[in-house]
Amino acid sequence: MNKYLRVLAISIVIGLLLASCAPGATPTPQIVKETVVKEVEKQVPVTATPQPATIKGTIRVGSWESGGALEPWNNAIKGFEAKYPGVKVQLEAVPQDYGTKLLTQFAAGTAPDIFMVGDGDVAKFVATGSVELLDPYLTGKNPLDLKTFYAGPLSIGQLQGKTYLLTKDYSPLVIFYNKALFDEANVPYPKENWTWDDFLATAQKLTKKDAKGNIVQWGIQLPDNWGDAVWFRGMSPLIYQNGGKVISPDGKKTTDYMNSPETVEAVQFYVDLFRKYKVAPTKEDLAALQGVDLFQTGKVAMLWNGRWPIKDFQKNPKLNFSTVGLPMKKVHANSICWAGFAMYSKSQNKDTAWAFLKYIAAEEGAQQFAKYALTAVQPIAELQGLKDDPYNAAIIKDLEYVVPLPELTTPAFGECVETPFKAALEKLLLQGGDVKAALDEAAAKADACLAKK
Repeated sequence: MNKYLRVLAISIVIGLLLASCAPGATPTPQIVKETVVKEVEKQVPVTATPQPATIKGTIRVGSWESGGALEPWNNAIKGFEAKYPGVKVQLEAVPQDYGTKLLTQFAAGTAPDIFMVGDGDVAKFVATGSVELLDPYLTGKNPLDLKTFYAGPLSIGQLQGKTYLLTKDYSPLVIFYNKALFDEANVPYPKENWTWDDFLATAQKLTKKDAKGNIVQWGIQLPDNWGDAVWFRGMSPLIYQNGGKVISPDGKKTTDYMNSPETVEAVQFYVDLFRKYKVAPTKEDLAALQGVDLFQTGKVAMLWNGRWPIKDFQKNPKLNFSTVGLPMKKVHANSICWAGFAMYSKSQNKDTAWAFLKYIAAEEGAQQFAKYALTAVQPIAELQGLKDDPYNAAIIKDLEYVVPLPELTTPAFGECVETPFKAALEKLLLQGGDVKAALDEAAAKADACLAKK
């Protein structure tokens, strides 16, 4: 294994422990079968089948999933093999140490023909040269129109205008709100295009204290990654909504971005929600209430999170809830948690590999995955009625505001940029202080780290 891959292997091991969007193998939305998602019939228009002679042989497929999450894989593979009788698809499920094994396979030239990639690893894997550029296939003999996909999820698989991966599943961020608590407080439900001021005022009205001054109900539970209130992906939309960034478009510097007036103002607003206005439970509050679902138990009136809890919320007959898009400041903006499919650049059967990738990302196979998580294929989402569904409509609407992940600018983002930013944010949340000074220091550390890469 060359020096770059050894370093990358170490970083991925660390990354798997500190995943951007979920615990476990690599960042990905939780796979759930939801009652709101209808069974999708095979009605989605697909391109003409390529000449069967070019689609044959055996291909291998890599996934970090296990258990019930393999059901859509197995169904999709069965359908593909029926469509192309001359093909055998071998599924290689590696729920433990997936990233480390994949890097070892890259170095040895033995990686699967198609493999899953989490959002935080897109730039890293592409930098190894192991991910096949898909643009020639998109316009080749077995073409695929990218207009089939929602632009937001599609953008996560694209670097510098080139397409390297296609979406498996994803979740943007959304606000859940408890309608009963709003009604009890006589507070209007939040609406599309609400602002930071609206958001704060609503959270304040829904924060309640007992006779001793103890908070018994918070207005909002802010985005936290399993109790971590400094989850960058979760709070980053505030930065984008205010016109800020944390890194330059070329991925080479953070000064004048991470510590810009726009970013400083956004971080100040986030910190104030905890420290000044006290409308959100702190890390200490969450630790004290560990194991309690604050939203379902009525301890918070609003929840800023991914789409993942919908299944559990829908099963609760006592919970009257709905969803709304994120508030805005200067512009609308959202972030996303994402998993995608890649083709191995050293595959020995690329025509078949591409046919399978296209099948699971945009055709009949994609309909199998759409039964478990959000699909990026617009015709499938339309068949499911997601745009009109009372729980999912706001989520689908906000896809148009998804900002490409800054993690895509450099493979060193997690180590060099996110780490010092989170350290600064955590200190601000615990101790307060000058936000501009904290981000100046974080940007200096980030730039020093990037300069060594």
